[in-house]
Amino acid sequence: PETMASRLIRHLRHRKQRLTAAVNRALSSSPDSPEAMSRPGALYYVGIFAGIIGGSFAGTKFLEWYKQPPKEDKQDRILSSHTYQENLAKLGHATNARTIERKLGDMNYVYRVALTGGPCGGKSSSLKAFSKELAKRGYDVYRAPEVPTILLNGGCRYPGIDGGEKLFAFEKYLMDLQLQTERSFVGIAASTDRPSVVVMDRGLMDIAAYIPEDKWKEILKRNNFTEEYLLSRYDMVLHLVTAADGAEDYYTTANNQARTETAEQARVLDKKMITCWEKHPHHSIIDNSTDFKGKLDRATTAVIGMLKRSQ
Repeated sequence: PETMASRLIRHLRHRKQRLTAAVNRALSSSPDSPEAMSRPGALYYVGIFAGIIGGSFAGTKFLEWYKQPPKEDKQDRILSSHTYQENLAKLGHATNARTIERKLGDMNYVYRVALTGGPCGGKSSSLKAFSKELAKRGYDVYRAPEVPTILLNGGCRYPGIDGGEKLFAFEKYLMDLQLQTERSFVGIAASTDRPSVVVMDRGLMDIAAYIPEDKWKEILKRNNFTEEYLLSRYDMVLHLVTAADGAEDYYTTANNQARTETAEQARVLDKKMITCWEKHPHHSIIDNSTDFKGKLDRATTAVIGMLKRSQ
């Protein structure tokens, strides 16, 4: 159906056509013709003509704006991560992957890396860098998403450390989803018969850095887990130290709306994460002793070293 805006545009265009014809006749007529007009009169109508044209142009632009779909709210929970992105999906595909021969019933071993660290440590940049390098070496790299972010973006509310039974319920189902996510990625990778690495954006032991020790032990007890079992689920733990510790000038919260920690809080959280994972036999800590490129190179070298040790 025709809207008020489209009717206005149609009316303005009709008026423009009529006035254009009248002005052309007046300016082209002989001085003695009834349709002739003086120069001031002609300028008057030319002014009206220009106004009609301008109004028509403005109206057209208004109609184009009016018909545009509303822009997505920045707080909208329908994030870009919910949309298939081909360039992201193919980021870790090996360029020349070899097929692994196995006996019937055997599973292709998949290397598992827990990628962790304090806020603004460079985890995303590091993941991208070593994924490309491993792909060149014939490994497919799978990237399991950060589970707490999935829950929070889906509308789940963290009850806080004083949440009582609500906290225990939240952490139980978080761990359930984390375990299933890891198993799904590893299982799919194993089924391909191609050399594969699954990188978990944070692992199960990260939870311990966010809650008091007594509550963490209670969570383990209620879920029949031990720290030894959780640690054994990963072949390597790659910890990228927060920029707030050694590269303070580069620490920022601007590139992540979920990041609210001050530099001091980031340093404290980073050290807690190191402590949570310190018993893992292959715990690589990548600090800020070099520039950022050097940091990424050291992280990539650490992952390649883990693969070489395991072969």
